[in-house]
Amino acid sequence: MALENPALALTVKVQDILYILEGILKQRNWKDFELASIKLVYTPFHIFNYDVLVEDKDSQTSQGTSGVMAINAVNGRLDPELVDIIEKQPVTYEKEISHDIQYEVAPTAISKDELKETARVKLAAQLGVKKENVSISGIRTVYWPVWTVFAELTGMVQKIEVDGVTGVPLNIEEVPTREKGWLEVTADTLQKMKSPSGWAELGGAVATAAGGKLATGAAKVGDQAKPGSPAHHTMKWFTTTKMGLYSLILLLILILVFFTNDITNFLNRFF
Repeated sequence: MALENPALALTVKVQDILYILEGILKQRNWKDFELASIKLVYTPFHIFNYDVLVEDKDSQTSQGTSGVMAINAVNGRLDPELVDIIEKQPVTYEKEISHDIQYEVAPTAISKDELKETARVKLAAQLGVKKENVSISGIRTVYWPVWTVFAELTGMVQKIEVDGVTGVPLNIEEVPTREKGWLEVTADTLQKMKSPSGWAELGGAVATAAGGKLATGAAKVGDQAKPGSPAHHTMKWFTTTKMGLYSLILLLILILVFFTNDITNFLNRFF
């Protein structure tokens, strides 16, 4: 099928997506998930050159800047990421789609005729200038292939978008981080304690995160951990946060090491 405008050639295939998805979810502590659906969408983007000229009436001088920007022709969102890909990656273009993967083509909502005014308004707001100071030129349209994946996590379905050219996730910040359970935190802590670098990492992270909490809690030990008291907040932090669990587990292990007096034998006894 021939597209109306050239498209960036797809380089990330279906089999690559599964590997990328696993890596994304692993970063957010999701080990178990199911792939609900996956589709490839070609989205139109208008790419254009812009010039901004601002005159300073007091000094009778002018300052200008130029650049290249892309705008999503479906939702009107400025997208510098596409410009970075085009300028920094060895991309190729094609009007005749060369792969046999089923795909969708998103309909264009913002035409080239509408683009100049829309782009001037959005760039002016972003750069903090008047739209009259922004000029648009060199408009061209391309299609950007993006994989849209829906993954079933525990009690929810998460949408994840992956660039079909570089394989980079486009909305990783929208993927929630799953809190690790006691067993997972304990296993991670013990694993890190098997190496000097792991000890240094744990010690630094725990000292930084726990310092303020421990100081606050120690100031009023006599509070008996009443609700709302510093001691109560400290105990809650120990038992409900990731760093708190790390601190508590590390403290317990250090106590055991003190009595065994040999960390290597202690770890080997259990692992």
